[in-house]
Amino acid sequence: MRAVFPAIVLAASVSACGMLKVDPVADAKARGLYEQIRTGADLSANPDLGPDLKTPAALGQLAAIRAQLPPGAPTAVANRSWSFNSTNGRTTASLVHAYSYPQATVLTETILAKGKDKVWMITGFHLKFETPGATPRPPAVTAEDRPRDI
Repeated sequence: MRAVFPAIVLAASVSACGMLKVDPVADAKARGLYEQIRTGADLSANPDLGPDLKTPAALGQLAAIRAQLPPGAPTAVANRSWSFNSTNGRTTASLVHAYSYPQATVLTETILAKGKDKVWMITGFHLKFETPGATPRPPAVTAEDRPRDI
């Protein structure tokens, strides 16, 4: 029996490590939205945006982000954090990415939700800048019905 307990603990530990990964579909949708904003794509055609982000006001806010971004493509992208919450058949996710540029780091928080259909929809997007050595600033743009700082 003593040999079985360590094996169970080891199996549980290995299973827990597998749970520490971000959902690849949610991650791809979050990164994809940033790329679409950065390149000026037509966001009204994005099937991943939830209805609250397809209003003229929200689409205008998202489009306005492009003018605030540093020029060119980021030199690196890193996941800073993610969280998932499931209740009553609905799952929400918050993914924070850091897009590195020579003069600043752009932090984005993308909020996603999926219901019984199991399809991730983007329901919120927040952005702020980290300038090396500067005091953190509040978000530059927030597009969501419940704004939050990241």
